[in-house]
Amino acid sequence: MPLDVTPHLDPARTAIVNMECQERLLGEDSVLPGLARAAQQVHLLDNLSSLYAAARAKGVRLYYCTDERRPDGFGLATNTMVHLRMPEGTTGGGGHGPVMPQIAPQPEDVVFRREQGLTGFYATGLDPYLRNTGVTTVVLTGVSLNIAVLGTAIEAMNAGYTVVVPSDGVASDPPEYAEQVLRYTMRNIAFVVPCQAIQDAWS
Repeated sequence: MPLDVTPHLDPARTAIVNMECQERLLGEDSVLPGLARAAQQVHLLDNLSSLYAAARAKGVRLYYCTDERRPDGFGLATNTMVHLRMPEGTTGGGGHGPVMPQIAPQPEDVVFRREQGLTGFYATGLDPYLRNTGVTTVVLTGVSLNIAVLGTAIEAMNAGYTVVVPSDGVASDPPEYAEQVLRYTMRNIAFVVPCQAIQDAWS
């Protein structure tokens, strides 16, 4: 029997976290073009735009975790395989650019510009912000299921939060990996439901 996510989506105790939906990852000149194509195939930005609008209408706070490094590359970690595999000339400083315009942060949102690591809770103020505002449920969205979303989901669960992952609010490269990780890994960490199910709970 499917578990009911509705009791865990009290707007007063829920936050949405967006992972790295930035132009150099999802835009026309993506350094990971396979990921950009996968996001287009699942209509990621359209789905998130609708979800975020519903969240803001209910007073649910949005948090953005972006990858934004020093322009000169100083201090950039070189031990991650994802950076080592990127084409030459794309692994330096500057991070992944602004959030995609369709889902750009609003003045009331909170943005964490992460300079190190690969996940949302590492080297950011995300956890204290959530705890200080009474959040118990984290709706985790964005890219990618390969690393950042999966790692952040595990961090959130370990920290005691209830985690919700919208199945059409995340993407992976290759696209077929998303189905596998959602079915065999994420469902043991989080509620996995469509964006519309979350919006229905708030309506």
